[in-house]
Amino acid sequence: MSTIPPSAAAGSSAEDQAAAFADDPRIYFSKTANSWRFEQDDGTELEYDAAKGSWVPLVDEDLVKRQQAAYSIVGVDEETPAAPVLARENKKRKEPEDYTSATAIPEAGPSIKRGRNDKKEKPPAERKSKNTAVYVTGLPFDTEPDELVERFSKCGVIEEDDEGEPKVKMYAKEDGTFSGEALVVYFKEDSVPLALNILDDAELRFGEASTVMRVAKADFAHKNSGGGGAEASGSKPRKTVDKKKASRRIGKMQKKLLEWDDEDGFGPKLDLEDKADAMHRMSRVVVLKHMFTLQELEEDATLLLDLKEDVRDECSSLGEVTNVVLYDKEQEGVMTVKFREPLSAQACVLRMNGRFFAGRRVEAALYSGKQRFKRSGMGDEIEGAGDEAEKKRLDDFANWLLTEGD
Repeated sequence: MSTIPPSAAAGSSAEDQAAAFADDPRIYFSKTANSWRFEQDDGTELEYDAAKGSWVPLVDEDLVKRQQAAYSIVGVDEETPAAPVLARENKKRKEPEDYTSATAIPEAGPSIKRGRNDKKEKPPAERKSKNTAVYVTGLPFDTEPDELVERFSKCGVIEEDDEGEPKVKMYAKEDGTFSGEALVVYFKEDSVPLALNILDDAELRFGEASTVMRVAKADFAHKNSGGGGAEASGSKPRKTVDKKKASRRIGKMQKKLLEWDDEDGFGPKLDLEDKADAMHRMSRVVVLKHMFTLQELEEDATLLLDLKEDVRDECSSLGEVTNVVLYDKEQEGVMTVKFREPLSAQACVLRMNGRFFAGRRVEAALYSGKQRFKRSGMGDEIEGAGDEAEKKRLDDFANWLLTEGD
């Protein structure tokens, strides 16, 4: 049996270890293992543990492999850890996400858990920015900002800037004069389709055909197209928003919004008398005056049918029309249009009131439920079908056709 080899103090330096082992020829330094080895008389080796300051038996890897081969089982990989060990290692060995790599990170698969409260995971919806602006063209060159504000505020509350000024931008030509184009920004997105429906192809100034304007939804796609310009290149600094001013401005807009009627979300808030009328079932009816003269009806038998058809076509762009009546006994040339929805009736008033028709200025208003109008074959009522009156009109139309040119 070999004698006990010399040892150095625990935690000693490499120089101290070399000095302690220098006199014993059985001790050598293994460069591959970077440790001191002691060869015993039986050929086995001890390895010096510097931390403990003692010699420990050196495991013979070849011997271990021979023992594993002797006790191995066919079909079993001895190198693979047991299942519980693998589960723990996989749980601990979670690779950190690499946010600097250009490689796409794979999406997580569906959860294997099931339960009554499970919810299907929905892909994140693309954020859609709101567009509350309309683009106006064909405006007269002498248009004033107040005119635009007054006309377009009929369709909703116009957004204001931090100074309280309405967001109405009038574009100028190179020489500084007005180009006839403008941008109007509303506070709510719902005002945009209303403005398109009512103000497109309408007169800015009632009675002046030269002031007919075109209204379209503003298109800001060019800002995100990456085209040229200071904004696209990023050279223009981004405007800093004052949160306090923005909060006060939004509060002011909300207050103005409350001044609009809550029942249908359209038009200024009604007073008590008007609100009582609006509750009446005839609030879906619009009364149009000065649409014709009695002399015109006598001279042209086809005018009654043509007028009803023309008015129905014009008003159908505002909503579903359920009835159009012409009162041929009224000196004021009265017609009524009944809509399916009250909102369409109010839009009709905005579009028709003040417009000129056959050289006459039209008056449009919601039916209050108190007026009574006269027409052939009927009593004083606003709606209903008069078979005899319609038959008489058709007979007159047939006679006119037979005698035309006499």
